[in-house]
Amino acid sequence: MSDQYKFDFKPSFDLAMRGGDWSGDPEVCKVMEICRDLHMLDRTLVSDDYDKALEYLGNVIPMKVHAVESGTEVFTWTIPKKWVVREAYVKDASGEKIADFSRHPLYLASYSAPFTGTLTKEELLQRVNTNPDRPAAIPYAYHYYKADWSFCLPHNAVKNLGGGPFEVVVDTALEPGAMKVGEWVVPGNSPDSILFSAHLCHPGQVNDGLAGVALGLVLMQWLAQQPNLHYTYRLIAHPENIGSLCYFFKNPALIPVIKGAVFLEMVGNKNHFKIQRSRQGDSFVDQFMELAVAEVRKPYGVGPFRKVICNDEININGPGINIPCISLTRWPYPEYHTSDDSPDIISMEMVKETLDVCKRFVEMTESNWRPVRKYTGNLFLSKYDLYEDLNKDDTIEQILLAFEGDKTVLEISRDLGLSFDRTADYARRFHEKGLVDLNYGPGDEQACRCGGLSRTTLNWGRIFHNGDKGSQGEENG
Repeated sequence: MSDQYKFDFKPSFDLAMRGGDWSGDPEVCKVMEICRDLHMLDRTLVSDDYDKALEYLGNVIPMKVHAVESGTEVFTWTIPKKWVVREAYVKDASGEKIADFSRHPLYLASYSAPFTGTLTKEELLQRVNTNPDRPAAIPYAYHYYKADWSFCLPHNAVKNLGGGPFEVVVDTALEPGAMKVGEWVVPGNSPDSILFSAHLCHPGQVNDGLAGVALGLVLMQWLAQQPNLHYTYRLIAHPENIGSLCYFFKNPALIPVIKGAVFLEMVGNKNHFKIQRSRQGDSFVDQFMELAVAEVRKPYGVGPFRKVICNDEININGPGINIPCISLTRWPYPEYHTSDDSPDIISMEMVKETLDVCKRFVEMTESNWRPVRKYTGNLFLSKYDLYEDLNKDDTIEQILLAFEGDKTVLEISRDLGLSFDRTADYARRFHEKGLVDLNYGPGDEQACRCGGLSRTTLNWGRIFHNGDKGSQGEENG
């Protein structure tokens, strides 16, 4: 791992492509399809459109829905009511709608309270959000925990506003509902789990949230094809911040079972990767993600916990839960929190790269055994077709001394200055010769079946929760 946090390059918002046509890649195309289909839904905290998006995703792969009713106290938070928008617009003096929720959900700030009236230009401007840095775009705003309302307009549109008066209609309501978290599970031989997390909220935007969900879903499809996984892999799609708390509120028994987590955030735009380290800073998820990114795309950035981008890692890796959680992101990007965050800015190559990184992360995680020797004394290497000329390279001698079961493949590779893959290959070869057991942790009696990761026929039955194979259930309250 890097000793220093590094951002020794400028952001590149039009990162040079390295070639390759991904338009025929089924995984990349599926990510793009999901982004296009769910882009314009009003996916706010508790809303009908959020539920529609979750239902759509459940039709791609069966899932379990964890629902927490409005008003429920979730740790220190209270689940909000469902926000319903019947109609919302601003009309100028000529009768033209200069803002219309039915055209784009960002025109109305999320969770705006109801209002109907006629305003002067000065009064209206007090209720309008703009982004001068993106003058042609509609910005994103919200009033989650304050009874207020506002509209969002392109900065250029505000500069060209007439003198008024303006007719304003905000026909909204708050109703009882439930915050929902979708969960997909690919079971492994062990209940020990790796969690992928992404948020599904942020209406009318794609890279911020939705792209991570879409990519995570395709990753779960790939995982379902892999035989003999040791770890169980979980993906959750949820409203930002409070949604991940709902997941652990409903599933406290999973906290000690989940060994590491990856937050997928803003992964489709043309920019370099950045890795935000976990609170622990040196967990296996930190180390394997940096190794994976380094193989796929350089340069890349690494930053400390909560210093690159702030999202649900504060819950997953926060007080009382504290699962090591890194974030994988391509932050920043200039379209952030505006209507310009559309499918148009999602790069097929960036999607492909991110999928490759996540797959490589999984492959290394699955190969991070604790090799336990079954031999005594100096090993007769030639007998097992393992002989290497020690005068040229004494690595294998160092390896056979290292397989005592007290260190992982990653730790051994660091100690000996070897690549992770070379060390894992030695462990695999020794295992195939019956010379070592491949366990996964101190006292782990469940030895690796060591089938390796390979593509097989897709098996949807492997994606389930709590034994409910191939179904979509909902858990309320």
